[in-house]
Amino acid sequence: MEKGLLKCSLFAGIDSLRLAAIFNGYGFRSLSYPAGEIFAIKGAKYSSLMIAVKGNVRAETTDRQDNTLKIERISAPAVITPSLLYSENNVLPFNLMARTPATVVHIPRENFTDLLAAERQVLENFLSMISSPNRLASDNVSYLAFKTIKGKFANYLLDMADKNGSNTFVNPLTQEQMAEMFGVTRPALARAIGEMAAEGTIYVKGKRIEILFVDKLGQYAKN
Repeated sequence: MEKGLLKCSLFAGIDSLRLAAIFNGYGFRSLSYPAGEIFAIKGAKYSSLMIAVKGNVRAETTDRQDNTLKIERISAPAVITPSLLYSENNVLPFNLMARTPATVVHIPRENFTDLLAAERQVLENFLSMISSPNRLASDNVSYLAFKTIKGKFANYLLDMADKNGSNTFVNPLTQEQMAEMFGVTRPALARAIGEMAAEGTIYVKGKRIEILFVDKLGQYAKN
């Protein structure tokens, strides 16, 4: 059993003998990565809970010009983006890279579900963890990396265009939901959208959005 698990908040209140039984009984896999190795790729399904038990990990993504944006540093022991495991859209919005030689424990979601059902203390720890406002973000983490509101919104629109295969699409989110995802206020977002529409970069009618000036949107996406 990895000693780092004993210090992980997910297993707070679990003694070492019980944790050893859990480690051996629920399909835990301990994998080691050299410094600089990307061990989880943006766009991959997050189908196993990952726990950094040794070393340091970095979450990073790239902008539209393939510039690397460092989002968050994760020091062991830490559960990596736990709220994403049971998300409807459980796709990693970033790469995970070992900053130093690192060891990460992987627990398949099915096994972890069985563990939560069997160990009330682990269940309570997990619920507390995903309720914390300080946890590593999931869907919104890519957008928080951009400095300006227009940059965040531009990247969102370009992502949606890629996903829909068209520059015209129906936006599934409200302005309030987008503002929360971007980490900004709704009035500020509404103002940015209005300015982008007024200058002719986008056309907005209700929830329907059309990208009119892709190059201009790409300029915003650099910021």
